[in-house]
Amino acid sequence: MAYPHIPTAVPLDTPSDAPVATSVPVDAYNPPAVGRQVTEGFFERLEMPGGLAREFKGSLQHIPRRIWIIDNSGSMQTTDGHRIVFGPAGREGMVTTSRWEELGDALRWHARVAAHLGAPTEFRMLNPPGGGSPQVLQFGSSGAPEEEVKAVERMLSSGPTGRTPLCEQIRQVIAQLKAEEPVLRAAGQRVVLVIASDGAATDGDIAEAMKPLQNLPVWVVVRLCTDDDKVLQYWNQVDEDLELDMDVLDDLTGEAAEVSEHNAWLTYAPILHRLREWGTTRKIFDVLDEKPLAVSEMKELVTLILGADAEDLPDPQLDWGGFKAQLSALLSHAPTVWDPLRSRRREWFDLKRMQKRYELKKQPSCVLM
Repeated sequence: MAYPHIPTAVPLDTPSDAPVATSVPVDAYNPPAVGRQVTEGFFERLEMPGGLAREFKGSLQHIPRRIWIIDNSGSMQTTDGHRIVFGPAGREGMVTTSRWEELGDALRWHARVAAHLGAPTEFRMLNPPGGGSPQVLQFGSSGAPEEEVKAVERMLSSGPTGRTPLCEQIRQVIAQLKAEEPVLRAAGQRVVLVIASDGAATDGDIAEAMKPLQNLPVWVVVRLCTDDDKVLQYWNQVDEDLELDMDVLDDLTGEAAEVSEHNAWLTYAPILHRLREWGTTRKIFDVLDEKPLAVSEMKELVTLILGADAEDLPDPQLDWGGFKAQLSALLSHAPTVWDPLRSRRREWFDLKRMQKRYELKKQPSCVLM
């Protein structure tokens, strides 16, 4: 799982014992004003087109808070992770790293976005991180984003160690959600719970521990930190066993390969993976790796990615030529994105593959005699 990075926090110079809340009041879900002050330049630095920027900001209305359960067990030191790095003259490439460093890139990214959007977020380590950092860190509501990002940097600076007590952390989150449930349901909102792990729980039956989530207003994302097929099968089985809104994400390259099997015309850029980690109520993002999109869904996705400029595209079912020409013009002005399958930059959409998949073929006319 590897992504272009964004600038991280400045060196840690705030006290390690800075106060951090241990719980969030159940009536504190509305994003603070800081979330409305984010500039378009902030999103451009993240290589985020207008449509996806709108998705990130708009998601706070329905999913105002995010909780991450973070696996910092000893196995996260395994060096089979991947990340994108930047070299001389703007060169980019994928390099091998530890699972922990790879996950750290994701956590820093989400921390900075949450802090700047004013999106209340909670990071929960499986094992005490050491270095004076709390095991549970909350941010995204103070109005001081850079200080919040520094606190996350301190939390991540310690190395992974210990076992994988996922069940205990899940039970703690469930207790928290039960207390918040009345307010969430009254507002028609949910919380996103992200479980970032490279293995199975060492403290019990994970499916049994997660069962109470079935009756709570929560969207679950399992963010796998390994390419191990056994771990993927383990979590997919949990998904099958539970009646739960749940998305199991493979690593970036693996997920891109699954998406390509069904929708080869789409470049599964890192920012799409980030959005699915972030949590969104748009079902279309959840099914990208499950089925070929219908032509109407394809047009919806194009608009969701590119934003307002794509809203006036002709209907491809009525005017394929016009749709293709106008989309080509939009792509010519849009920045290219990293393609994890080809390890190079490409446009968001492959118009030749899109045409092969969606252009309506002329049907033979029926002549009545």
